[in-house]
Parts: sequence; structure tokens; C-alpha cells
Amino acid sequence: MTASRWIVLQTEQTHPLGCLVILSANTCSPENNHIREILTLERATTRRKFYTCIERAIQTGEIREGTNVAMLTTLFVTFLEGISTEARDGVPLDSINAAITKLMELWDSCA
Repeated sequence: MTASRWIVLQTEQTHPLGCLVILSANTCSPENNHIREILTLERATTRRKFYTCIERAIQTGEIREGTNVAMLTTLFVTFLEGISTEARDGVPLDSINAAITKLMELWDSCA
């Protein structure tokens, strides 16, 4: 699934808004901590994939060597997770897409 389709799915009114992996972790009752742990692992997988993607971009010259991989990973993961809350709160897709465009300007500035 492309990133843009993933964002559209989070904002469509035909199903629950936001992302289950992000939003449900905060609503687990203590007896469902095992679910919270599964979701934590899923988010860690996403974080690792961002980290790997950024490292690969440095290796291929897409972004400059010396880029702070950990910081950029945290920025993108935090942004991605925040989109779920924004979608749940009904922020329009156009506004989210504009924010994504602005964030990607940061990526471009690392070139």
C-alpha cells in the first residue's frame, strides 16, 4: 500500500478514523496488556523500517552523509503516529497532505 493510500484510508468516513496500531494502544485495559505489547512491537517494526530507509538514503546519496538518522527517524515516526490522532479528530485530508508536503521539504533539505 502506498503512503498516500494509507493516509486516505485513515481519513475516509466509511470506517473508523485513524490507525488501530497507534490509537488502540492507549485504550487497553490492564487485563489486555498483552495487546499493548503486540502493538508496541508493531510500532517498533515501523520505527526500524524508517531507520533502515533513512540509512539506505544516506548510502545511495539521496540524503547527505552525517544526517542524524535517529533524530530523523523519531521525527518521521512521531509525525506518522500523530496523523492518526489528526485523522481521528476529523482533520481534512487536504490539511494532512499539506503537512506531509511540508515535512518532506525537510527530507529534501537533507540532500
